[in-house]
Amino acid sequence: MGRFRIMQLPQSKARQTYIEQVKVIEANLKDATSGETNKSLLLLVQKRLDSLAEKYQFSEEIGTARYKLYELQALVHYFSGHDDALDFINQAIETRGETYAKAEKLKKQLSLGDSYLSKTTNPDKMTKQQRRDHKIGLEGWLALFIVGQFLALLITVFRFFGDGFTSSSDIDALNQYQAGLSDTLQALTTFENVAIFVYVALIITTLVLLFRNRKLAKPFAIATLIFAAVYGIIDYAIASSVFESSGLAGNAEIQSMMSKYSGDVGRAVIGAFIWVPYFLVSKRVKRTLTK
Repeated sequence: MGRFRIMQLPQSKARQTYIEQVKVIEANLKDATSGETNKSLLLLVQKRLDSLAEKYQFSEEIGTARYKLYELQALVHYFSGHDDALDFINQAIETRGETYAKAEKLKKQLSLGDSYLSKTTNPDKMTKQQRRDHKIGLEGWLALFIVGQFLALLITVFRFFGDGFTSSSDIDALNQYQAGLSDTLQALTTFENVAIFVYVALIITTLVLLFRNRKLAKPFAIATLIFAAVYGIIDYAIASSVFESSGLAGNAEIQSMMSKYSGDVGRAVIGAFIWVPYFLVSKRVKRTLTK
């Protein structure tokens, strides 16, 4: 006996084809994001999604089912770490005409951002690649900052001991040049030494906190940067004033020293302008310093 064949309208047939292709992409996306994110497979998902969107994004035959295109794009961007995932999931809701559980779950994850990540993910149980994908760990710009602090620590300690200390003959020579000049410079040196000890303590504390992934590392890093810049400006201003009033400003050796020091101050100020905003807005800082 023959079988009756159920006739389909072109519209329903196109919709069915579309749904089947969506399911394939959903399966690919699941494979790409199960466990460690497979970037090459995620890229393949994006290409297939682009191809599907090119054909169906503005198709009236598909109707509100087009929301799946935006949902999938939101998920791809989410797992890729792109910031516009929220825009796509909102577009999915608008296209569908109402919100739905999957969309609300993704929106919650996106709105909570780092808070969601810290609550749902244990970095200690993640693979190295997963940590990199989520921008967790002392890598990238944060690693560069750490290297810079180590260099600053070494240079500061080296200069402290390399510059030597004021001898009695130095004191006599300064007082002969101008009465009381030695006392003024010794007071300035004492101020500098105290500031150097504070600065070194801040750097060491910051580095220890960073390697322990402590939240306190962030305020300590910011304090270290600001302290270095402010101290440098104040010290340079005081030293310039002392040398000007004593008539030593025209001395070639003093000019060379002040020129070198002005460069140090400039680097400290520029460093503060770069790194303070970084610590305030960096995702890596927020996700790494969680303890």
